[in-house]
Amino acid sequence: MDKLKHILLLFVFINTQLITAQKTVNIDESVFVHANGTTFVSGETLLYKVYCLKSSDKTPSIISKIAYVELVDSNKKSVFKTKVALENSYGQGDYFIPTTLKTGNYKLVGYTDWMLNKSASDLFQIDIKIINPYKADEKSTSGTTNSNQGVSAVISNETASQSNVITNENVKFNLNKKTFSNRELVDLKIETANPIFKDGAYSLSVRKIDNLPTTNQTTAVAFSENKSNTILDVQNQETTIVLPEIRGEVISGKITAKNGTDRIENIAIAFSLPGKSFAFKVVKTDAQGNFIFTVDKANYNTNISVQVIDENASNYTISLNSLPEIDYSKLSFIPEANLSYITKESLVNRSISSQIENAYYHKKTDNITKAPSYDPFYYPLAKEYVLDDYTRFKTLKETMTEVAVEIYHKQKDDKVYLHVNDPSVFPQLPEPALVLIDGLYLENQNELMTYNMKNVYKIELIVGRYYVGSKSFNGLISFTTFDRDFKSTQSGTSIIRTSILRPQLKKIYNKIDYSNIEDNARIPDFRNQLFWNPEVKLNVENNNSFYASDIPGTFEIKLEGFSKNGIPVSLKEIIEVKDSTTN
Repeated sequence: MDKLKHILLLFVFINTQLITAQKTVNIDESVFVHANGTTFVSGETLLYKVYCLKSSDKTPSIISKIAYVELVDSNKKSVFKTKVALENSYGQGDYFIPTTLKTGNYKLVGYTDWMLNKSASDLFQIDIKIINPYKADEKSTSGTTNSNQGVSAVISNETASQSNVITNENVKFNLNKKTFSNRELVDLKIETANPIFKDGAYSLSVRKIDNLPTTNQTTAVAFSENKSNTILDVQNQETTIVLPEIRGEVISGKITAKNGTDRIENIAIAFSLPGKSFAFKVVKTDAQGNFIFTVDKANYNTNISVQVIDENASNYTISLNSLPEIDYSKLSFIPEANLSYITKESLVNRSISSQIENAYYHKKTDNITKAPSYDPFYYPLAKEYVLDDYTRFKTLKETMTEVAVEIYHKQKDDKVYLHVNDPSVFPQLPEPALVLIDGLYLENQNELMTYNMKNVYKIELIVGRYYVGSKSFNGLISFTTFDRDFKSTQSGTSIIRTSILRPQLKKIYNKIDYSNIEDNARIPDFRNQLFWNPEVKLNVENNNSFYASDIPGTFEIKLEGFSKNGIPVSLKEIIEVKDSTTN
């Protein structure tokens, strides 16, 4: 019943209204994914933007803060999975198609944890074709034509026709012309006179059209026609409920007692996400030994530490829960089809283009958005010792004696514990201080007694009783190394140090600039993807302009998105790039 109470109280908070007497919850959340294409050759990059929306009216959903994107092969196995941090209900990511993936049909699946309370068929899906020219043709399991939400299973060749042109009366493309030369500026403005659309969320892709088989990706307009909701019966004890990540990433686990009799309730568990802007949290276990942490600030370090804080920590075994698994067994895939001879030239050209572009990747690399920097949770209470301001000593024992004189240590059995002297208390409290190094919690400090203090930039300390969550410590001592990369050798069943799936770093995608004709004149430009902008701004000069590449052909400009009140926008336009080296 505690779980049911949790979910009911959660939705009283989210919806700011009382749950009905039937104790049911409407899963009014959906995901729309706009990808830059549906057919990829090994070495190319799949780019996507995630829109987390209400199922009912397609306005932004404020429930989930994390979305997931998976690539599933025709054997119903996930080959790629990533977390996407949602900022104001939107996120973005990319996936470089490796040569290890076989030629075949795949599905790109988008969802949130809250959506896992729906059936798998309600998750957003796009049929993806991957062609690997570096591997011998291997037959894979084929399925039947798919009719699930998020995909139109129509195989066709990418051709330039009037069907590729879609207009919208509220949002318009304004192009300086329709035919361009190699490396010429395509001056594209996306304009609206309606302020409702101006403040919407949109993504833009400009990609070459060729003869490779492709599927029609669901547009925002088509997606908005689906208003289906799922009603969750939270009163049914047999209902398995996947809780939404309403404040950030959820990391959960469980402890068990080795002897089967020690209490597992109300045991403190520490979570450390070390690094420059580290995260540290402490929670208590419930009656079954379960614990849950929420990471609510952007930190992209994949290495975490979770451990028991208890005098008898070695009596426990700690484990982390896996991410919820999705039953993909009922997914159906487009039947496999052999590539026709007429696609050979397009395939060869795409493969050569990707190899050339990857060879010059260092000249065209995307910029990773700098992760925000956060002050430690104890700021600004701590007293700070920057060790370069003092005579440096090699060991912690000498540093405590000569510099950070408030710190002292005690030996208990084979462990060393650090304490902070509190002059207002006599005798001193027996509990040790909370000790962190680069944000990593150390249950005992043996390692620090032999650690070279020349690696430590500063020591911060707080005198007196200090609470983290519901756990109190007799003071706090935080060590910061110059490189913020301290590695602990402590181990045991009560400690887990592992790598977990974390959100991708946000990118500012590279924008080629030929305004100075001499710039990059000797660097070949074989981009099939001329432009990708996951954060389109309307009525903004130069925000959506781009340059053509050295590749001639027909290119499709595609805009997808939603106004701030949930009105879908889908726009397509065709441009031509002529080879300027021929007459």
